[in-house]
Amino acid sequence: MADIIPAILPKSYDELAEKLDIAAGHASAVQIDICDGAYVPNRTWPYLKGIDADGNAADAIFADILAQEKALPHWEEIDFEFDLMVRGAHEKIPDFISAGASRIIVHKGSVSDEELASIVRDYGKHSEELGPFDVELGIALMPGADPDAIARSIGDIAGTIHFVQVMGIAKIGFQGQPFDERSIGLVKALKSLYTGLPVAVDGGVSVDTAARLLDAGADRLVVGSALFGEVDFSGTLREFQAL
Repeated sequence: MADIIPAILPKSYDELAEKLDIAAGHASAVQIDICDGAYVPNRTWPYLKGIDADGNAADAIFADILAQEKALPHWEEIDFEFDLMVRGAHEKIPDFISAGASRIIVHKGSVSDEELASIVRDYGKHSEELGPFDVELGIALMPGADPDAIARSIGDIAGTIHFVQVMGIAKIGFQGQPFDERSIGLVKALKSLYTGLPVAVDGGVSVDTAARLLDAGADRLVVGSALFGEVDFSGTLREFQAL
């Protein structure tokens, strides 16, 4: 059975809660796409109102979640992946771990090489802010003309991170985008170089492209509009899982 992760690009907290209600009981994990309007032009919850004077998301509900006064809906039954399409992701990771992440995804292009190396080196270590934590770290890669070179670009960290996420679209931060065929070559290159490293694909995943991505070696598929855009969410999810 294919490992399918429903994806939510929340335009509001209410939309996030509504879609988590839909996924609950059908999906054990959900990816929540976080866009700050800086790394990508789109904004999603909790960055709809930008950031405050301290550089934090200016959202009262998110502040309550960080203060442990509120929790994300269905946190007891759903594992949350936060896909951080934000500038300075290395500074935002603690907030989303506090919000209940089981997986964190950092986009390679959102931080410098030095910042990425620091994230990977220090990830999971005890800190005064978080204490020790057990949250998987994945690195997202954009497809390109030379998939082998892109795959080799994470050679120094491939043995330390928990998984790689290949973006299946050229314009990230938006759902319903056309599938980027180059992502198939990148999946193949990654699986050839790092045989034990799980590879997920996010963006442009339909029933047709899903079968091709799984054949290329993808371990997980992240599906947004092709799931939540259907009337029968659970039936469509089962169709994907049966691939």
